[in-house]
Amino acid sequence: MYCLRDEHKEFIHNDIMRRGIKLESLQQELLDHICTIIEQNLEADDDFISFYSKTITSFYKEELKEIEEQTLFLLSCKGPHVLLSRNAFFLLLFSVIIGPYIVTDLICFISQNNWFNIEILSGTFVYALFPLLVLFVLYTTPDRLDPVIPKHAKILIGIRPFMKLIRPGKSIAISH
Repeated sequence: MYCLRDEHKEFIHNDIMRRGIKLESLQQELLDHICTIIEQNLEADDDFISFYSKTITSFYKEELKEIEEQTLFLLSCKGPHVLLSRNAFFLLLFSVIIGPYIVTDLICFISQNNWFNIEILSGTFVYALFPLLVLFVLYTTPDRLDPVIPKHAKILIGIRPFMKLIRPGKSIAISH
């Protein structure tokens, strides 16, 4: 286990500020996380600067200030919110849009004691087909065709904003 000296911590803190992190609390949190990673993983004979360079780049995609932008965005969201992955979002949409058809069919099947009723199944097929096809096309659109919800995107669902798409590898725009 490596023991960081005060000049190492000062170097890390100055670098965090130089990379665009202005919030003091976020600076301290990042400093704490980075110091912990370095102390746990750096060997006594390893180079501090090269290890630090590899460690700091694992915190962002393009620039370190992305973390501050995302933090400010999440703090500016009013009310409770949930951040969903793309797959979880489509599962939620499927459940909300197609789920009522499935539940209605199950209720009809159980109440009639008839597990194969063509009238019920044909109604479900006709009315659920279009929403199912729309979900399928949205989910399977390849990245080269610029999909509405790209792979690895996150969707923020809350009160204000109701829904916000967070594209992968892009900074979050902060709206006040």
